[in-house]
Amino acid sequence: MTEEQFLTWVNDRGLPRDRGMELLRLAATPEEMKAASEAWEPPPPIYNLGSIVTLTEDDPLGVSPKAHGFLIVGSCPNGDLIAVDGSTDVGSVWFVCHETMREKPLREVALRVADNLADLMHKWATGKGPMDYFDAERVKSS
Repeated sequence: MTEEQFLTWVNDRGLPRDRGMELLRLAATPEEMKAASEAWEPPPPIYNLGSIVTLTEDDPLGVSPKAHGFLIVGSCPNGDLIAVDGSTDVGSVWFVCHETMREKPLREVALRVADNLADLMHKWATGKGPMDYFDAERVKSS
């Protein structure tokens, strides 16, 4: 998939071009994903373009992201999914609880954590953002 094809795909799922460009800028390369896997390390937080498309379109996790208006774009260090909203709060970033994501509708096990991916990356870089779903839940309730 070319970058332009990816931008079209993202737009077809409700995200404006600037959010697609943000994904292109932050996405891991296939080589980075492979290196993490071979080293038994967590993957980069924002997956490569092919993985983003597969997780959203093919739904190998069985959580129906498209039906809930989400694009699955990565994961937190503990395995919680990172999703971008393409329908309700377009471009916002959500953490999806991996422990309960198959038990309830996706939006019921997701918490909004950032206005956009750049905002999330800034929060993580400055130590001011939640690292996973339960950390976000603690911050939200305090």
